[in-house]
Amino acid sequence: MKQIDLETSTALSKTDSGIGMQLGAHGSAMRGNLETLNEDQIERGLAWLRRLPQLQPTSLPEKKDVLRIQQTLMTPCSGVWISARVAALLSPYYEKDIPQAVRKMEAEDWEQALSGFPQWAIERAVRWWKSDANADRRKRPLEGDIVARCRIEMDGVASASKVLEMKQRGAEHKPEPRERLTADRAAEIMRDVGFGVKRME
Repeated sequence: MKQIDLETSTALSKTDSGIGMQLGAHGSAMRGNLETLNEDQIERGLAWLRRLPQLQPTSLPEKKDVLRIQQTLMTPCSGVWISARVAALLSPYYEKDIPQAVRKMEAEDWEQALSGFPQWAIERAVRWWKSDANADRRKRPLEGDIVARCRIEMDGVASASKVLEMKQRGAEHKPEPRERLTADRAAEIMRDVGFGVKRME
C-alpha cells in the first residue's frame, strides 16, 4: 500500500507544484488550476481513496497522504469555467427570445450551485447527463440534476479522511439496528400518528 500511496500522491501533487502551489496535509482548501489532471490520475486517486474501507489496519496509509489526494481532488474550479461548461451543456436545449437579463440570472444560479465542486466531477456529470446512460438526456437539466450527479461522481472522496480515522481507531461504520416490528407495535405507531387501526371481528 505504501508504494501505491507514494505513486498516487506524487502524480496528483505534481499538477500544483508546476504552478507554484503545494498541498500540505494541514492546508486549507485551495483554489487552483487543475485542468492538467488527466483521467488516469483522477481514476487512480479515486480508486485509491475508495479502497480505504477495505484495508486492514496494518495497511493503512498516513493521514497526510490521504489529505493531500483528497484536497487535490476536491479543489473547486473557477466560476468562469463553470459558466462556459454550463453554456455548452445547455446549448442543445437553447430557447429563443429569452431576455439577456434572464440568461444572466440563470448563469449566476448555475455558478452558485456548482461552485463547490471540482472541474473533473462537473465534467463527468455533464457527460453522463448527455450520454445514453441517462434516460432523461433529452430534457433540459436543472442545476440540481448536475449537482446530484456530481455527488455521485465524488462518492468516497469527501469522507476519505474520516474513514481513515475510523479505521485507525478500529471502528467500523455500521448502520444502527432496526427495531423488530410486531403487530402490536405497528398498531401503537399508527395510533401515535393519528391513525386508528380497526380490528376485524
